[in-house]
Amino acid sequence: MLMQNVIPVLFIIPFAVYGIYFEMGRRDRVAREMAREWLQKNYPGCVVKVVTSNKMVWPVRIVLQVYTPKNEDFEIKLRVGEFFGGVFGDRVEVVYIRKIKPKT
Repeated sequence: MLMQNVIPVLFIIPFAVYGIYFEMGRRDRVAREMAREWLQKNYPGCVVKVVTSNKMVWPVRIVLQVYTPKNEDFEIKLRVGEFFGGVFGDRVEVVYIRKIKPKT
């Protein structure tokens, strides 16, 4: 009786783990694209140098290091998506915009 209940669960666990892993990767890609679209819509002319993200939290956190046409560097941190709606909530919230001082 115990083997009939335990064995099927042991086979399902790897599929659940890989499913969660691939879903987090998909959310990360969608959130990065939404962040780039938001930047081009709100700050046209800015160029993204580096994009980092934290997909382990909901909503996804994206940090953009941006170069402006005025030779200034900025770091913008965004929250993309909603907790229950995921990245499909189409919500981008600015956490901070910080000017990066050049190294001298």
